[in-house]
Amino acid sequence: MKKLLIITVTISLLALNSFAQFTFIHLSDMHISNIPFGESDTNAQYYQCYSQEFVALNPKPAFVVVSGDISNVGNETPDGMYPTVTQYLFPPTLTNPGIGDYFIDAAKTIPIYFVPGNHEYWEALVNPPVSNDTLTYYRKFVTPDIDYAITNDLAVVVYLRSGSDSTITAENKKGKGLSDDQIAFLRLSLNLNSGKRKIIVMHHPAVNAIGTNSDGTPFTGVINTPEDCSIANNRTTFLNICDSNHVDVVLDGHEHQNVVANRNGQVIPENGSDSTRYVQTAAAFNRSYRIITVTSSYVTVSAPLRSCSTTGVGEKNNSLNLSVFPNPARDIITIGCAGPCEVEILNPGGEVVKSFTTHETATTADLSDLSAGVYILKARNSAGVAIKKIVKQ
Repeated sequence: MKKLLIITVTISLLALNSFAQFTFIHLSDMHISNIPFGESDTNAQYYQCYSQEFVALNPKPAFVVVSGDISNVGNETPDGMYPTVTQYLFPPTLTNPGIGDYFIDAAKTIPIYFVPGNHEYWEALVNPPVSNDTLTYYRKFVTPDIDYAITNDLAVVVYLRSGSDSTITAENKKGKGLSDDQIAFLRLSLNLNSGKRKIIVMHHPAVNAIGTNSDGTPFTGVINTPEDCSIANNRTTFLNICDSNHVDVVLDGHEHQNVVANRNGQVIPENGSDSTRYVQTAAAFNRSYRIITVTSSYVTVSAPLRSCSTTGVGEKNNSLNLSVFPNPARDIITIGCAGPCEVEILNPGGEVVKSFTTHETATTADLSDLSAGVYILKARNSAGVAIKKIVKQ
C-alpha cells in the first residue's frame, strides 16, 4: 500500500513556476446552473464577470482555487451542468481534463484548480437532495476524482476531497470526511515539503464559527459547535496533522459565509496568528472571493472581497452612507461619510497602507503612491462600520 501511495503522490505533485512571492484567488460554492435557482449562478453570468476581473488584477494571480460546489447539481443527467461554465474556461472543449488543464484566460497564464463539494454528488434538487458517491460528470468535464498537491519553491497546496453529504441531519450537512488513505496522502505531501508554507483546500470547513454573509451582514445560520457542517470522519486526526505540520491556512466554503477561526472555533483576524487559520470564503454565486499572498515567511489572507461591483463588501450594510468617487481611480478619490469617520485603506494582504480622518464634508485622498490593483476602504465611527472595494488604475 505504501508503494502505491508514493506513486500517487509522485504523479499528483505538480510543480508551479518559481516565485519570490505570489498571490492566488480563493473561490468557493460557484453553484453554476443552467436553470434559474435561488442559490446559483445561472448560465455562469457572474463567473464570466469575475474571471475577467481576476485577469486584470495587478499583481496577476498565479492561479485560482475553487473549494467545491462548482456545479449546482453535479450528477444531473446528462452532464451535471458543468458545460455551463467549462465553455468559458480555456481551452473550452476538453474531455476528461487533467489537473491544471483549465485556465481562466485565453492566453492560458492563470490555471484554475478544483476540489469537489457536496453538490458535485447531487443528482436532483429535492429535500433532502438525491445523492451518490460517484463523480461521473465531474471527472468528465472538470478534473480527475483524486487528491493532489501543487508545489513551488515557496509553498505546497494540498487539495482534498471531503466527501458527499454524510448521514447526519439535513440541517447539519457534514461531509463524509477523509479516509485513512487520504490522511496518509496528506501526511506524506506535507512531509515532502516540510520547509515550505503549507495550504490545504477542501470543501467542508474543518472548523466552523459564525461569521458574515457576502454583503457584510451577520451570518444567521445555526452553528452550535466548531464541528457543525464539518467532516464526519478523521476530523480530529486532520486537525492534529495541521497542528503538528504547522499548516498555515485551510481554505474552504460550504457555509456561504466569510469567517476565520482557530482550531477551537474562536473567530480570529485573517492574519497575525501563528497557528493554523481555518478560512471560509463566502459563495462565488454571491461574487465573494479572497486574495491569498504567499511569501517564504507567511501566508497572508485578504479581507473578504466582492467582484463585479464598484461598491464591494458592505454595500447592503452602509450605515455611514460611505461613498467613493471615482472608482476605479488613478490618483485622487473623494470620500463621503456621515460625520467624521476614521478611514483605513488596506491592500489585498490586509495591511493598512493609508489611514486618516474624514471631515463633515467630502474628503479627498491621494492614491498616486499606491500600486495599481484592488484595495479595501474601511470607514468607522459611532454609527458603525462600512467597507468598500476600490480599484487603483
